[in-house]
Amino acid sequence: MKANEAPEKIYLHIRANNEIGSTWHGDKITNKDVEYTRTDAFIEKACEWLKENITNNRDCNRIMSRNGVVTMGMIIDGFKNYMKGE
Repeated sequence: MKANEAPEKIYLHIRANNEIGSTWHGDKITNKDVEYTRTDAFIEKACEWLKENITNNRDCNRIMSRNGVVTMGMIIDGFKNYMKGE
């Protein structure tokens, strides 16, 4: 992690009386802790998975659509925009 960059994941500790702690942690303390993931980190991991699995499982880098050829880049960009709510 760079000096001014937020961690990819943080955890809010849930106390025994089900109260959420006032601080976050970089590591999970108990199974009740709530995990939060940075949106950009989640999207990047999902895009990496798509690239690996679509190209490796179908042994191609193009997918046919009704309107012609859709490239992997178009799929990834569309997915990113969808996840960002654009």
